[in-house]
Parts: sequence; C-alpha cells; structure tokens
Amino acid sequence: MAIIVNKEEKRRNIALSCRELLLKHGIGELTISQIAKTAGVGKGTIYEYFENKEDIVFEIIRTFIIEHEKRLSEVSRSDLSTREKLFHFFYLLFENEIARKHLNIYKEFLAISLMQETKEMLSFSETCREDFINILNNILEAGVRSGELNAQMSASASSLMLFATGLVVDSRLKSLDVKEEIDRLLNMIIKENQ
Repeated sequence: MAIIVNKEEKRRNIALSCRELLLKHGIGELTISQIAKTAGVGKGTIYEYFENKEDIVFEIIRTFIIEHEKRLSEVSRSDLSTREKLFHFFYLLFENEIARKHLNIYKEFLAISLMQETKEMLSFSETCREDFINILNNILEAGVRSGELNAQMSASASSLMLFATGLVVDSRLKSLDVKEEIDRLLNMIIKENQ
C-alpha cells in the first residue's frame, strides 16, 4: 500500500525543523545542505517542497509572524489597560533574547523584500500589516470605549503601525531607546487621567 504524504504538512514540518538553524545562521548564511541535514531529508526532497532557500525562509518567517499575531491577539483580549496593551504591541519583538532573534531574521527578510519586491513578498507583507492593524484597531476601540483614549484615536491604527515599523527599522541604532520611544508615544495618546 502506498504511503500518502500530505505535502503541506511535510512542507511545514521541514520548515519548522529549521527554525533554530535560521535563528543561528541568519538568512544569508543558511544553505540548502544545512536545511536538508537538519530536516533529515535529502536535498532533492527539499526541492520537491520548496523552490529555493528563500521559499523555506519565507515559510519559517510565516510561522514566527503567526505566533507573534497570536500573542498580540491574546494581549488585545486581556484585562490589561490600553496603555499596557499598546506597550506590549510595540515592545513584543524586543522583550527577550528569542524575540530579538526573531526580530533580526525579520529585519533580514525585510531588507531582502525591499530589494527584490517580489509579488509574493509584497502580498505577504500587506496581509501581515492588515492583520496587525486589525489587532491595533481592537485595542484602540476598546481604549475609546473605556475612556482611556480620545475618540479620534480609533482611526489611528495605520499611523501606529507605521510607528511600529519605524521601531523595527531604527532599532539597529545604538542611540535609540525603544522603551523610551514607546513611552513617549503612549504619553501623547493616553488621556492624562489614566
């Protein structure tokens, strides 16, 4: 009897088995040989499921972002204050060593996507942005309802997303204190009596 392989599941399993490898080596230093060895498959098998190294990296980054979105959604539904929710939204990629490793891979991916601007990368980035804006909208709308934010803030998710993207890009600067920048923004948008 022939073994039936779920191609999507196999593809995902190969990518997931290489997460630590990607975090250790980064995109530029990662090779198909390393990926095949880590996944326990031959190089030919890699090409059955992925077009190239970037396709594998793309799949791994997709898992990082899905995890990130899940954590942010949990924060947005929590009993935290609006200030605390927004702080977590902006600071999640900086909060610990693992998050910073994910951030470094994302920065590398961002640099590649800015240079190559493939249709798939642009579409992926747009979808991620929309998902994060939806989470921000939920936080902002709850903040307006609770009186922690002024009503006009409910339309600011896109602008706040630009702030978050700027933090990611500028976090490479030694002079930038991410927590300080987040606090400065939150001091401007959270009502004084909160």
